[in-house]
Formats: sequence, structure tokens, C-alpha cells
Amino acid sequence: MKRLVYLAAAFLIVVGLGIFYFSPKNFTLQEAVLDKLDTNNVASIEVIKREQQGEHTKNVTNSEEINEILNSLSAAKLKKSRASDIQFTESYWMTLKTKDKGRAYGLTLYDNDYINTFEYNAAVPKNSSRSYKITNDFDAAAIRNAFK
Repeated sequence: MKRLVYLAAAFLIVVGLGIFYFSPKNFTLQEAVLDKLDTNNVASIEVIKREQQGEHTKNVTNSEEINEILNSLSAAKLKKSRASDIQFTESYWMTLKTKDKGRAYGLTLYDNDYINTFEYNAAVPKNSSRSYKITNDFDAAAIRNAFK
């Protein structure tokens, strides 16, 4: 009888650890990208807006606009995703460039639903690209305002 209790307890522990380990982790874009980057060192953000009417490019160099975009992005709550075929109506391709290293990160925002990140010059190249689903009501107004 004791052996059965120990086996049941061990089974529950293994199942609990498996659920904890394999459950999707939620975090913010701040934790995923911006904490790895000195945001005060960002010199410019190149933004390419792609929609049905075509593509438009804007190079944001004003530090206030840069901070506004980065603050807006930091509020996005994320969950890792394997979205390979994303349906979208508008996307924003952003390249964060620093004063000393040039291109540091690439971000692609699809509507307000998904975001892909790419780390230029990553130590482990296979880990340089990540896909995420945005899980909160993220507002991309700061990015859209760059085109007004």
C-alpha cells in the first residue's frame, strides 16, 4: 500500500513538472528584446510600413519619437509562437540601429497580433529569430504616428 502511495506521488510530481516546463511562457517585449539592448543607445529606427497600397519607409531619428515607439513596444505581452503563415492586412518592419553597432534588432509587427524578432550579430545564429503572439490589447499608435 505504501509503495502505491509513493508511486502516485512520484507520478503527480513528474506530471506537475512536465506541465510547468512545457507550458507556454508569457513575457513582455521588454524582457524578450529591449532588456538586451541599451535603449538610450538607439540612434534610429527604420520603419517600413507594408499594406495593400504598397510600402512606405520612415527613418525615425528624433530621440523623443524613438522613446515613444520603444515604450509602446515594451507594453506588448507575448507568448512564443510557431506562426509561419500569418494572415495580416498591415505590417511594420522595424530595424533598431544603435550608435556603436549599427543594426541591433529587427522587429516585424503583423497587425496587432504577431511579432517576429531578429537579433543581428547574435552569438548563436539559430537563436537569432523568434516568433511571438501578442496576448494583450497592444496599441501600435506610436508606430502608426511616425507616418503622419
